[in-house]
Amino acid sequence: MERIAILDGYVDEPTVLGVPPYVSIYPRYVAGAIWAQSSKIQIHYRTIDQVRTSFENAQREWSKMDLLILIAGMIVPGKYVGGTPISIREARTLFSSPILEDIPKVLVGPWGNFGCGIEGGKIALSSDVLVPPFDYVVKGDAEVVFSQIFDHSIGLESADMGATRESAAEIEEFIVKGSRIVAQHPGYHTNHIICEIETYRGCPRFLTGGCSFCIEPSYGIPQQRTVKSIAAEIESLYELGVRAFRLGHQADLFSYGSKEIGEEEFPTPNANAIEDLFSTIRQIAPELDVLHIDNVNPGTIAHHPTESKQVAKAIMKYHTPGDVAAFGVESTDPEVVKKNNLKGSVDEMIEAVRILNEVGGTREPRGLPHLLPGINLLYGLPGESKKTLEHNMNFLRQILDEGLIVRRINIRQVIGLEGTMLGKTSGKGIKRNQFFKHRQEIRDTVDSEMIRRVAPAGTILHSVFLDAVEGNHMLLRQLGTYPLLCHMPLVGDNQIPHDVFVVDHGPRSLTVLPYPFKPKEASMAQWKTIPGIGGKRAVRLKAAKTLESLSDVSTVLDMEIPDWLEQSFSFEN
Repeated sequence: MERIAILDGYVDEPTVLGVPPYVSIYPRYVAGAIWAQSSKIQIHYRTIDQVRTSFENAQREWSKMDLLILIAGMIVPGKYVGGTPISIREARTLFSSPILEDIPKVLVGPWGNFGCGIEGGKIALSSDVLVPPFDYVVKGDAEVVFSQIFDHSIGLESADMGATRESAAEIEEFIVKGSRIVAQHPGYHTNHIICEIETYRGCPRFLTGGCSFCIEPSYGIPQQRTVKSIAAEIESLYELGVRAFRLGHQADLFSYGSKEIGEEEFPTPNANAIEDLFSTIRQIAPELDVLHIDNVNPGTIAHHPTESKQVAKAIMKYHTPGDVAAFGVESTDPEVVKKNNLKGSVDEMIEAVRILNEVGGTREPRGLPHLLPGINLLYGLPGESKKTLEHNMNFLRQILDEGLIVRRINIRQVIGLEGTMLGKTSGKGIKRNQFFKHRQEIRDTVDSEMIRRVAPAGTILHSVFLDAVEGNHMLLRQLGTYPLLCHMPLVGDNQIPHDVFVVDHGPRSLTVLPYPFKPKEASMAQWKTIPGIGGKRAVRLKAAKTLESLSDVSTVLDMEIPDWLEQSFSFEN
C-alpha cells in the first residue's frame, strides 16, 4: 500500500479534543505508525469540514487510494464553533460510494473503541452500525494496529484490531514521525491550530473504578510519558511552525510525575516533575504563543492543598495566561456522588475552587487571570432527582457569593458507553425540560456574572483569530483552552484585528473592539457597542470634524468616559 487517505471526522473524549482549531493525537499517531514502516508512503489527510464542500470530489480522490481511514468519535457531548464532527449518516454516505467498493476501509477512534455517541442524553450506538461500509473497526490502539498493518510480515488481513500498547515508550517513534501530518491541516498555513499533547493515558482513580461514566479507568494503570519524550514531540511540531500547545491528554495534570500513581487514588502531586516538564517545553519552544492545560482532578487539590499550590505556581511560571484547569465536578448531589464514585464532596469541590483562585486568580494589568478552574456538570447519572438540580445550583451560588471565579461552566448530558460502569443505563430522575430550564437558569444567573469577573471591561485579549461571520458580526477567539467567544461588529474592510479589548458582556461571550481603538477610524456600529454611547452619540461622533484628542471625544460625547475606555484610545495616525 503506497497511498493512504485519512479523513479526520474529529474526536471529543474525556481527555482528547480534536475539533478545530484543536488537532488531536489520532492523525499524528496513525500517520507516524505508517511512516515508521516506510517514509515513502503517501498520506492524504483531510478534515470532514474540507470534504463537506464536495463529497463527490473527495470520493474521486479516494478512489485512487490503497486504504481509507476514518478517525471519528464524539463521546463527550459539546457544541463547537470551529468545526462540526462527522455524523453517522455522513460516514455511511461518504464511504459507501460504488467507486470505493474495493478499497479497504478502517474505522479508528472513540467510535471504534467505545461505540458511536450521537448526543448527550442518549445511549451510544454500537460500532456495528458502520459495518459496512467499514471493513475493519479498530478496538485497540490505532497506532499499534497500523504498525502491524504496515509491517510486511503481518499485513492488513492478519493485524490484530484489538492490539494495545503496554507502555507509552512503544509509540514514541510514531509520535515524532507523525508530527508532519499537521502541515496538511487546513489551519496550519494560517497558524490557527493548537496541538493536544499526551502526558499520560488512564486515570489514577482506576484503583477504585473511577467515575461510573468515564472510559479512562478502563486503560488500567496510567502510562506516563517522560519529559524527554514529550519535549521531543513538541520540538518536532515547533520546528514545523506550530506555536500553540495544550497538555490536555490526561485525566489529571496535577498528578503527572507523581510517584504514587498506581498506588493511591489521589496521588500526591510532584511540583518538581511539573516544573521540569514546563521549563523543558519552554526551552525547546521559546517563542510559543500558547501553552495551556486541561483536566485537573479537584479531588487531588482538596486532598493535597499544599502540593497543589506548588504545582499551580510551577505551571504559571512557564505557561501563557488565560489558562483553565477543567474540574470534573460532575455533580454535588451526595447520592449521585456516592452511586457514581465521583471525585469528592461539595465541600471538597468548593475548597479546590478556592485554592486555585488563591494562586491562579492573579493577572497582569488588563489581562486575563493566569489559571482558573472550569466546572464540568454532568446530568443523566444514576441517583439523580430534582434535588440534584438544587444541590448544583447551591454549589454555584456559593462560588458566586464567596467572590470566587470559574472560567466556564460546562453543562452536559451523559452519553452511555460500552466499557464503562454506567453501561447502557442512565439516571431517569430529571426530565429533559427540567434539565434545559436548569441550564438556562445557570446561564442567566451565574454565567452572566462570572464572565464579568473573568474579563472586566477594558480587558485586552491578544492574538485573536476569525472563527466565523454571523450576520453583521465577526466571531473571534484566541487559541487556547476554552477560549472566550468574542463578538465584534463587521467593518467596511472586514479587517481582523490582532488584539481586542472588552466593552460588554453576554451570558457566555464578550463584545469587543480593536485594540488600540482609534476614534477617527471607528464606525458607527463600533461606537454603538460601547455601553452608554447609543445611536445618537454615535451619529455625533461620526459627524464630528475632528477627533484628534481625548478632549475632542469627551466634548462630542458630553459624558464621563470610563478609565478603561480612555486607556484603550489611540490618536496616533
